[in-house]
Amino acid sequence: MFEIFREMNWILLGSLIVVSALVSWAGDVIGMRLGKKRITFLNLRPKYTSRIISVVTGVGIAVATLLILSVASEQVRTALFSMQFVQRQLTDLTVELQKNRDTMGQMEIDLFESRGDLAEKQEELTRIETQLAEGAKSLEDARSQLEEMSKTRAKMEKEQAALQKENDRLMKESKDLAESVASLKKESDDLKSGMQRLREGRIAALSGEVLSQGVLTGPEIDPAQVDQYIYRLRSEARALLAYRFGKRPEAVSLPNVTVESQRYVKDRVTREPGRWLLRLVAEGNAVEGEAVASKLECYPSGLIYKENEVLYSHTFTPDTSRQEIEETVFQALKTLNQNAVGRGILRDPISGNVGSIDTAEFLDALDHITEVENNISLEIVAARDIYTEGPLRVKFILK
Repeated sequence: MFEIFREMNWILLGSLIVVSALVSWAGDVIGMRLGKKRITFLNLRPKYTSRIISVVTGVGIAVATLLILSVASEQVRTALFSMQFVQRQLTDLTVELQKNRDTMGQMEIDLFESRGDLAEKQEELTRIETQLAEGAKSLEDARSQLEEMSKTRAKMEKEQAALQKENDRLMKESKDLAESVASLKKESDDLKSGMQRLREGRIAALSGEVLSQGVLTGPEIDPAQVDQYIYRLRSEARALLAYRFGKRPEAVSLPNVTVESQRYVKDRVTREPGRWLLRLVAEGNAVEGEAVASKLECYPSGLIYKENEVLYSHTFTPDTSRQEIEETVFQALKTLNQNAVGRGILRDPISGNVGSIDTAEFLDALDHITEVENNISLEIVAARDIYTEGPLRVKFILK
């Protein structure tokens, strides 16, 4: 109950009472003074004038009350001046409120349905999460299997690469072996044919034997010169073969030379003129009465040792035995042979040697070294200028 009194605008009520009292007092004072003076208004009697003043005072009290209420309270101003607007707003708000209530009711229904759907969705979500967990586990297992398979695949690829490499190597070896077998078979056939020919007649030339050789030099060499030189080598080879059998050269056929070897030698020698060694080499064993099959070879020729160039030197003491002297000299000659090959002197295809010595000179040198009573020095020097074609000829000098 006391809440009502607390909500009342006591300042407004107090102001109304004070204003009403002041206006009433002022009206009464003015009415009394005007009544005493007997003032008339619009030719009216003083009694009526006093009444009019009282009415005006009452109206003033009402107007003043309304003005004070309007100034002091917004609700009063609204009630006095905007009541119709407030009523329309109130009606609109009431309608909107009803719509909002209806909407809220529908929303409650939708909320209820949504809660049901939410429960279903939550159940479905739980089921999906369970499936997802199972799928994640399956995915992890699949990844593990994939890693294992990747490792296995990498291992297999590595093994396959190794096997492929081994297979290529074996294929290459097989090809090389096939070529070797074919080459050996050809050599066997050649040997059989050669042996058959050897049984039937005397040997004219051995396979790989140098039938003739010579040096062709010049700042410029044309194909005609090469052809003339080839014919010269063939003629020298025919003379050698005739000498072996005690025949006249005209009775022996010229060796046949392969066209490929002639073309190669001719092209190289004419393209790079200089000093060239040309060799006519037997391609296979040949017997008396048949033309020797041969091929032409060429080698750049240059100076290897100058005449009187010291190739070996050794000092012997008087107490050195003959056997030790011979072993030392033979080893020196063997070393000279190897060094000459290393310097570029061509070996003899049959013997493998690169030179020769005078046997008598060799024995005389050994005897002299054995007989002396003081230290003696042996020098082996080049007997002449030695070129690539050889042979390496040496002489012994004792000091």
